[in-house]
Amino acid sequence: MGINEIIIYIMAFFMVVGAIDKCLGNKYGYGEKFEEGFVAMGALTLAMVGVISLAPVLADLLRPVVSPVYKILGADPSMFATTLLAEDMGGYPLAMQLAENPEAGRFAGLILGAMMGPTIVFTIPVALGIIEKKDREYLAKGVLAGMITIPLGCLVGGVVAGFDLKMILSNLLPIILFAIIISIGLWKWPDKMTHGFTIFGQGVVVIITIGLGAIVFETLTGIVVIPGMAPISEGIEVVGAIAMTLAGAFPLVHFITKVFNKPLLKMGEALGMNEKAAAGLVATLANSIPMFGLMKEMDKRGKILNVAFAVSAAFVFGDHLGFTAGVDKAMIFPMVVGKLVGGISAVVLAKFMYKNITEDENEETEIKDEVIGDVK
Repeated sequence: MGINEIIIYIMAFFMVVGAIDKCLGNKYGYGEKFEEGFVAMGALTLAMVGVISLAPVLADLLRPVVSPVYKILGADPSMFATTLLAEDMGGYPLAMQLAENPEAGRFAGLILGAMMGPTIVFTIPVALGIIEKKDREYLAKGVLAGMITIPLGCLVGGVVAGFDLKMILSNLLPIILFAIIISIGLWKWPDKMTHGFTIFGQGVVVIITIGLGAIVFETLTGIVVIPGMAPISEGIEVVGAIAMTLAGAFPLVHFITKVFNKPLLKMGEALGMNEKAAAGLVATLANSIPMFGLMKEMDKRGKILNVAFAVSAAFVFGDHLGFTAGVDKAMIFPMVVGKLVGGISAVVLAKFMYKNITEDENEETEIKDEVIGDVK
């Protein structure tokens, strides 16, 4: 039995635990998480079914433009899809449609698509809607550090998957170039770049919704709105498989956060972060949205390190684990390892890049403490 099968069995075990706990009235919290896995089908359907059906059409439109450019770079066209789109927001099906090499399609769809694409189309736009305006500076700095380490996470994930090293390295070139461009943009024009990401994210949602509406109308009436779309059953099947996986993955994450919460918090504190920032790192393993909600209570260094970690590592034991298990079980472990390597290395890099921020904050804290002491 391989590591991917072991992970599946672990999630299946926690799915059973969740089901039993739900029958017992959710005494331990696992039943609620079990239920959340299936409740997620609604959001997954909105985000995925339309674009899965639309993927063949998008591929036909993009291939004549994308393929020649990527061939010049020596890379597979599939890398384009997940440079901009998350694996579970159309990146994976589009990557597989564009792929000239099936291995490259899997590498793009489930390794790169779990790191760069989600950051561009989801993390940045969603974060901007949650965090306070004064924290946008730290968001940009964290994304900058996180982007730089994405190629490392992709390299390690590809190697763990057993892909040909030459194929991996040749396809890293456009990733590195794009990461450099984004990093320079975030360094020079952080406000304009983050605003641009928001507009792009909104545009993607519009396209996904049009695709969903078109395929549902076609399925109900038999009238073809957009020729060449894949049957709706393909998307529904993928969403169902993901929901079954999440019914075990969410209780598993609940177990991890309960059992390993204190050690993980101590690790965060060892990095020089306050307790809220350390809690954010733990939350990000399942979903980055709660972490962004905590940002206003974090210290400056913690904000940057959390965002840097989230670029690659967000959803590693949540949606991305569920999606990967639903479409390609053999890629579970490579995806997990790649995301964690990308996230941890981003934290290390961010700590080095912004080491003076903690010193400034400590000075400010000491001054405040002195003032409070004098007043008392």
